[in-house]
Amino acid sequence: MISNVSVHNNPAKFLSNYTFEIKFECLEQLTQELEFKLVYVGDAKEDKQDQVLDVVVIDAVAPGTYKFVFEAPPPDPKKLPNDSDVDVSVILLLALYRNQEFARVGYYVFTEYDDPELRENPPVKVDFEKLNRTIAVDEPRVTTFPIVWDEQQSTDQLVFAELTEDEKKIAELNEELEMCHSLENVNCTNETPTEANELAETDELITETNEIIPETNEIITETNESTEPKTTNEIITSSEQIITNEPIVSTEPLNTMD
Repeated sequence: MISNVSVHNNPAKFLSNYTFEIKFECLEQLTQELEFKLVYVGDAKEDKQDQVLDVVVIDAVAPGTYKFVFEAPPPDPKKLPNDSDVDVSVILLLALYRNQEFARVGYYVFTEYDDPELRENPPVKVDFEKLNRTIAVDEPRVTTFPIVWDEQQSTDQLVFAELTEDEKKIAELNEELEMCHSLENVNCTNETPTEANELAETDELITETNEIIPETNEIITETNESTEPKTTNEIITSSEQIITNEPIVSTEPLNTMD
């Protein structure tokens, strides 16, 4: 969090260096570098005229208060509009973390000729060497932006941001199943009449599949331990059969992601 910015050498010649004293507070341990940029806005209507005057990179810092001096060269006159309309511009101080801008401090920059005669009759071609600049330090424009500060926060946001309504229902169902499995001596099965009938029909065929049941039971155990998300109601039915330890007729391997 940027807590204070002091502007030095103000007013000054247009081609003089910019000097800012920046104070900021770190509330939590950072794992990556902080980056500060000083940008001169050459034309408010077209960002192609913007010039990055300098960049300061600060290593990851621990919680605390910090202060440093940011000195940057003036903008290149060759990249500025060469006309008489240069009386007002903007200088921006940008703060970034993990390539994300989290704070911006902007100042208006007023320019005028140091010669009274040139003020009255400015030349068609701007003479930058005779221009003075004044930064309006009493009227800063401070803007903050929400960003992702750490990788864990980024991962969580991406996961939940992309969930559809169906995926949310499946996630809730999986959480309920996991809660049931974590409880000891609790039967989590809610058999419907249809499911009970299916299990009864399965019992009639046990004698024909005795040789296959042991192998199937091994697969069932592995399926029961799986924590992969379930995407259809068929998977829920399969889980209920597993919990009740009822045999399964099919001899094909079970696929919990079907």
